[in-house]
Amino acid sequence: MKDVVEILRKMSTPPPRDGGGFDAWLDQKDAFALLRENLSDREFILYAGHLHTYIYAIAVPVKSLDPLDVEDIMDWSANPTSSWSMVSSLGDTGRVWIEPPLAGARSKTLAAGEQLIFSRSFDGRQEHKSYIELLQKFSHPFDLHYVPERNAYCKYDKRGDIEDIVRVVDVPGESDRWGGTVVTIDRTTLDEYLAISDAAIIRVFDFTRFQPKNFNGWNSERQEKRVDDGDLHYRACVDKGNGSYSRGLQVVRSGETKDTVYKRMWSNDEEKYASFIAYDWKNKWVGEISCDPKCLSNYFTKSDKPFEITPAFFRPDVLLKYKKDPEKYLVEDRSITARNSWYLKTYDINAAGQVHAYLIYLSHLPYEEQVYWKSFNEAPKAPISKRAYATDFQGEFYDEYDALSSLRYALREFNSENVPWWKLRSEEVIEQVHYPVTKSSEEWADELMALDKLLVEGFEEKWLRNKSR
Repeated sequence: MKDVVEILRKMSTPPPRDGGGFDAWLDQKDAFALLRENLSDREFILYAGHLHTYIYAIAVPVKSLDPLDVEDIMDWSANPTSSWSMVSSLGDTGRVWIEPPLAGARSKTLAAGEQLIFSRSFDGRQEHKSYIELLQKFSHPFDLHYVPERNAYCKYDKRGDIEDIVRVVDVPGESDRWGGTVVTIDRTTLDEYLAISDAAIIRVFDFTRFQPKNFNGWNSERQEKRVDDGDLHYRACVDKGNGSYSRGLQVVRSGETKDTVYKRMWSNDEEKYASFIAYDWKNKWVGEISCDPKCLSNYFTKSDKPFEITPAFFRPDVLLKYKKDPEKYLVEDRSITARNSWYLKTYDINAAGQVHAYLIYLSHLPYEEQVYWKSFNEAPKAPISKRAYATDFQGEFYDEYDALSSLRYALREFNSENVPWWKLRSEEVIEQVHYPVTKSSEEWADELMALDKLLVEGFEEKWLRNKSR
């Protein structure tokens, strides 16, 4: 979306009174344009509190909007500092209850709804004494978690990357002017939540504009008008040359339905599959074959289609992307896992140094990842590895000596036995050491550094020095 902070700053900065810009600013056309344009933005404004601008979104049951009682909502009193509270009745012994956040909203429609965000404050926090809390009914189903360094509630996307869903933007103050806070939400996620919870958004707003240094109160003869314009309903007044205000609500309905959410959860219509140069050992030929499971067969089906475990071959550089980012990818001897995303069940490296993987497992990768692998695809220069042939085709254990696997096993044994002369610094490090697979000097340097971090840094220098005396 457009930089909402800059938009709000502009909206909250009064032009000079001696020019035509001040009266245009009092007309508030930019404020209503923001509300309308934001409906199609990727980030939807849940809350904006900044000088002359106040916007706040509340989820209400769809059934409460049929019919829409504008008069009931117009007198709203709501803000994200409202919270669950414990209430008792003075003089009525034993009468104590929990009151919901919107009980004092002065609107039956809003009182039936729920807050998506809560503004909270606690002096006991070392930093950020004020913070935004998210409704658990919303955060839990979408697996959202607060990430302090991003000041956002986030989740992993299908590629395993962190994605901001609810962003909290602090607007710094300027000279003698107060700052503010803006909270936005990913519109697609909001629409999905509204659809499955049978809710819509009532976004209340209040835009009050004046020049603080020259404002002496409202003109007693000012004229207030009522506006009902599609999804916008408000009362407004322009006191020319002095100030203006508008106060009302905007109805925002979900762009999703339960049916569309259901179909997206269960449908495979969007699945796409790449083709790879592969060795079709069933039909004895090398050619380009789609990894679409519908184009493959298994041992139990009579068909001319290639087997699901038809191997495709790749330049070894294909692995560098994953090895360079251990926080996102777990690269093991025979598999690769992208955090909270995809999983390549098996791969190996043949005698010619080529990486090979079976078409059926490549089909399990996101299409963008398949395209990445395809960019390294080449014709086979040698058969699949001896290890892959033994384990995947003969169903046997592969017991040929492997130096790196033996080292990992020995180090784990040292760690479990608590030997005094060596200590495993981190469980993660032991899985981040691999054989170099290319001639790249950078890869060799990285792998030697990883080996040093695992093996050499594990030695207890003080103990060894004492023993050597």
